[in-house]
Amino acid sequence: MRPRNPKAGAPFHPPQARKENRPPTALFNTQGQWLTGDKPKPHTQEVLSHEIYLNGEKIGELRSWLNDIPQRSLASSFSIQQRYASIAIGLLCLLLAGVASWLLARRLTSPVNSVLHGVERLSRGNYDLKLDTSRSDELGKLMQNLNGLSHILNETRSAKNRWFADISHELRTPLTILIGELDALEAGIRPFGPKQVESLKHEALLLHRLVDDLYQLSLSDVGGLKYHFSQLDISSALENVCSSLQSKAQGKDIIITPNIQENVVGLVDPQRIEQLFINLINNAIIHTNAKGSVQIALSQKGNAVVFEINDTLPSVPFEDCEKLFDPLYRQNASRNRATPGAGLGLTICKNIVNAHRGSIHATQSALGGLCVTVKIPLTKEPA
Repeated sequence: MRPRNPKAGAPFHPPQARKENRPPTALFNTQGQWLTGDKPKPHTQEVLSHEIYLNGEKIGELRSWLNDIPQRSLASSFSIQQRYASIAIGLLCLLLAGVASWLLARRLTSPVNSVLHGVERLSRGNYDLKLDTSRSDELGKLMQNLNGLSHILNETRSAKNRWFADISHELRTPLTILIGELDALEAGIRPFGPKQVESLKHEALLLHRLVDDLYQLSLSDVGGLKYHFSQLDISSALENVCSSLQSKAQGKDIIITPNIQENVVGLVDPQRIEQLFINLINNAIIHTNAKGSVQIALSQKGNAVVFEINDTLPSVPFEDCEKLFDPLYRQNASRNRATPGAGLGLTICKNIVNAHRGSIHATQSALGGLCVTVKIPLTKEPA
């Protein structure tokens, strides 16, 4: 018996397949009762139905449906593949993250290590530090600041060394003269008299002035210099200082020309303000050539007093003007010290002005010499 497909009219050939891959198939009678083959399960989804005829009469039906087991196997296989794929993707992402982290850490730790190495060098006293400043981020700014710090520390160390050398020289000079004078007197080379006493006294006073300036400067630096503020007629104080220094100026044929506004009153330390005026005017007299002039001006501008002193030749190079306030600074040009003093007077002046929360600047004067300008607030007492 060969079943035929009434629709197609072609003989039916059962598929040749392996049992494990063959879909479930069963034979049913005309009433739909199972006769033989695979037992159908409830709610089985039919996918293929073929009627069987004999001599034109229907005698049964062949049915085939989806196999649940292959479906589960396919789902399980897909799930396993997905799991493996997820693991592979996770491992790949982890590898990429590790490589990226390593590159980022290397980029970050390299400049950090450079900074740490630079700080270590600074802590050992090696101030010749030059870090790479090509970066534009925060680490680059930190490197720039470290380079600036190393430069400042190097300059400070050099200044300290110059300070000790200059102090030694300043102390040695009057001491050498004193010892030479005393040796000459002791050996009888020079007779003892008023002239020798005056010479010894002069050198002793120079030595005393230097030691006193150093003491004042050290007190100011450590905050030990006490200031006592009170209302002062600054105009009268400056007039008194000018009068007291007239004789010294006349000894060099220098004319002092004061232009002082009256009744300028402010809250200042009277003793320190007088010391400020004396140092500045005395400095101008000392460094001005004979037959020169010193012009002094005092005025009130707003809530501040402005003091300005101009002198005639010689002058100071423009780039050296602000250096005049550095301790022991000596300009080696025409305003050098064939003149007395240790180079501390202007430094003390700057400290006094700073204590009054003012400002002091030096520049070239229109008269050909130096111009020093001081500006001090009148009413606010410094903390």
